[in-house]
Amino acid sequence: MATNKGHLVVLTPKKQDSDHNIVKIHREETAKSDKVLHIGGGSYAGLIINRYEEKSNFESTADVSLSFSVHLSNKNHQKQVQEKRSLFFKLRKSVELDVGRLVVHKFFKNLLSNLPGDYVSFMKRAMTLLQKDYTEIVELVIDYKIVEESDQVTIPDATQYETSKRGKDSGSELEEVTVGHVQEILEHAFPNGLPTCAISECLRCSDEETLAFLAELETSGIVRMVEDEWIRVDTKKVDESIEAHRNAAAAASTSAGNGLSEQPTVAIISCLFVEKQAIDALIEESSTIHKYKSGGDSNVYTLGRIGAHRVVATKLALIGDSREAITSAGSITTRLLGNFQNIEHVFIVGVAGAVPHFTDATLHARLGDVIVSASRPHQYVYAHDLLFNRQTEQITGFAIRNWDADDKTIEKIVETGGEELLSAWNSATDEAIALLTSSAGDVEWKAPPTSTDVLAMTVSKGNVVVMPHPNADTKTGPEIHLGTVGAMSAMKKYEKWDGEEDSLAKVRETFAESFGIRCIDAGFDSVVGAVVGSCVRSWALIRGISDYDYGQSRAGKVWQAHAAARAAGMARCIIEKLPKSA
Repeated sequence: MATNKGHLVVLTPKKQDSDHNIVKIHREETAKSDKVLHIGGGSYAGLIINRYEEKSNFESTADVSLSFSVHLSNKNHQKQVQEKRSLFFKLRKSVELDVGRLVVHKFFKNLLSNLPGDYVSFMKRAMTLLQKDYTEIVELVIDYKIVEESDQVTIPDATQYETSKRGKDSGSELEEVTVGHVQEILEHAFPNGLPTCAISECLRCSDEETLAFLAELETSGIVRMVEDEWIRVDTKKVDESIEAHRNAAAAASTSAGNGLSEQPTVAIISCLFVEKQAIDALIEESSTIHKYKSGGDSNVYTLGRIGAHRVVATKLALIGDSREAITSAGSITTRLLGNFQNIEHVFIVGVAGAVPHFTDATLHARLGDVIVSASRPHQYVYAHDLLFNRQTEQITGFAIRNWDADDKTIEKIVETGGEELLSAWNSATDEAIALLTSSAGDVEWKAPPTSTDVLAMTVSKGNVVVMPHPNADTKTGPEIHLGTVGAMSAMKKYEKWDGEEDSLAKVRETFAESFGIRCIDAGFDSVVGAVVGSCVRSWALIRGISDYDYGQSRAGKVWQAHAAARAAGMARCIIEKLPKSA
């Protein structure tokens, strides 16, 4: 009686109660016949179920532990209850703790990737995983306990982890159109404008509905009509007209090419409107020039000073993996660096989603933290396709592009910054929030309550499980991280690949694990490519963490503005420490 690893995997019940059960799963060389209740056969050969020993004493010393909370229906399916499942892992003595944490992290994600709906299937899955792999784990204790209502944690709805269902690519039931949807569409398009019909088409509503919302936004000074297009107005500079921007554009173009010492040496690129607002708030002596062109291809430049450096900031109109977005983002970046030819450092600043780590606090970034790209092993990794074995049709890897800055000045500033940089970052963020609250008061810039920082995972059948943060008891405030930033193309052609539920989410997880990625953004591959192609040797991405997806999920909206302010504050601190140009 043996498995292909030469061991049995044995489950022994240790506690059985209506609201509290404990089982131990461990490896054995041989089964004790007087204890065996069931012997697995066929594909389950090597799995043993022991009888429940009512009087047995139970103690477990865990090397690694974690837990999650999940909603369950009671036996009559009349009421939903919350259950906490705690998992305690014992490692082989020869396994280093850091290695063991990584193994447990992978085991846990695999276990929950298709969460079984009942206890028996859950335990069977755990036993099967140990039978096939994870030989570093010698024992797993699972503690199931129904949670009293007073002790329950908030478990969000699965829809919070989706992007908006409004748009051309939506295939499911649509949300009701609101004035917020119209404003968001125009903010994404800025510095470009959109005609009424384009907004209506995007939101799948009538022109009459769209015009009613636009009139409301126009009255509030948030949008205005320019020629035949509607355009978002930066509330910080609402008194400046598009016409004035146009008149200033020619002068700016002339100034950009005259080689004066006052030319900017630092460029800052953002995508979301809140990212642009946060950056502009920290630029001193600033002036904004909007080079508007009907039909697209507009540019917006905010020029000014941060510390001893002249800077220029711009906003992309589109980001992502569509042909239009790739072309737009790349051309705007190239045009920026062509207009301002003294640029020595480029910062791509905004929000992203952290890749959570459930067992190692040092690898886990939380909402409000910031990640600065560093060559560990690469600064930016973009997966544009999957690699397949043609015979087995199994995924064998990813077709990627990776990028690294030749000049590591930015990385070294963060690496050696210590408490001084952390303090300066908090001060810069507070300053940005104060300025933004007074000038862009329609957005909440302050940090949301910590209770909203929920580490959740969507699992099968629309369920969501919630885990405690691995640094829940040690975190004292926002943290700065150095590591790899990454992104993937949408890969919609593989959405139903292999018939697995949520297969793309699993692919994303594998991508993050394969390349040591700390956070995932909306995809700045063409921007980074344009920066490197323009021979800029010093560049970095600075990403404020707004969710645990890619920074723009529904759940991420709560933290998005604050995360943008955090990223802008970090950019300012680094720029202030850059060496002065010769």
